[in-house]
Amino acid sequence: MPIYEYKCKNEHVFDEICSMSERTVKKDCPDCNEKGSWVMAVRTTRPHFGNEDTLWNMRESKRLGKDDFNGHI
Repeated sequence: MPIYEYKCKNEHVFDEICSMSERTVKKDCPDCNEKGSWVMAVRTTRPHFGNEDTLWNMRESKRLGKDDFNGHI
């Protein structure tokens, strides 16, 4: 099952494991026992394939202007 992030009105952020159909149901905050709403979490984790010189990293370097790589191998 996926892990979803929730935030209560006291600004506590916590994770819960539940099914996709149950993600919109408000969950109890473990810190203050207030009901928390589901929030869309955006992760900044990039994929890792075991090699730093992957096509993903080369394209990201080009996109961010850190390299002269033109996107073609």
